Amino acid sequence: MLNYKEIYQEFGIPPNLQEHMARVWGIISFIENHWNNKDITINWETVKKAALLHDLGNVVRFDFVNHPEYLGSEQANLDHWREVQKQMIEKYGLDDHEATERMLKEIGIEQAIIDIIGNKSFGNSISTRNSSNWLSKLLAYADLRTLPTEIGTLNERITDIKARMPKYTNRPDFEDLVTACKEIEAQIASNLDVPIAQINEQSISEIISTSALN
Repeated sequence: MLNYKEIYQEFGIPPNLQEHMARVWGIISFIENHWNNKDITINWETVKKAALLHDLGNVVRFDFVNHPEYLGSEQANLDHWREVQKQMIEKYGLDDHEATERMLKEIGIEQAIIDIIGNKSFGNSISTRNSSNWLSKLLAYADLRTLPTEIGTLNERITDIKARMPKYTNRPDFEDLVTACKEIEAQIASNLDVPIAQINEQSISEIISTSALN
């Protein structure tokens, strides 16, 4: 069994990013608990493992000065985290996707999980919607419900993307990507035995607090 705390320590993952990945894991766990379509088989362990590893390389691209929320309670230790970031960039490069892939391969993660993580991107939302790969849909959607410091609605996350990610908002197909995200949500919602609105900070915090992640 992977020791995620040791992995996070090895790669210099800030506490707030650890919490983000735990929330994504929590959302997928919630969906697993309420999945009611027996005709669709999901490898839940695979997608939950992907959730806990999907942003390992993000530390190389964080702008800690203009976005202190990335550090959460560690904002007072800015110098330390900038040094950690420098070391990670020197070892894994500036591209967060490439850094994540290199980290995953370094710790021996299976290629199937690397592929799911590599495909998870707002920019891939249209192909994810059209795909029959439910692991990709679940990881993408869970990430889309996770704001920098809490679980939010899909609309709140889209607002967040507009504020922080001009590489997407400047794309001519931005509204098509937004539509695809909403359709992914509808696809998942149609397979649950509770309203998808029950995914919120309180419900997910309860799942995380009673899990083996702590």
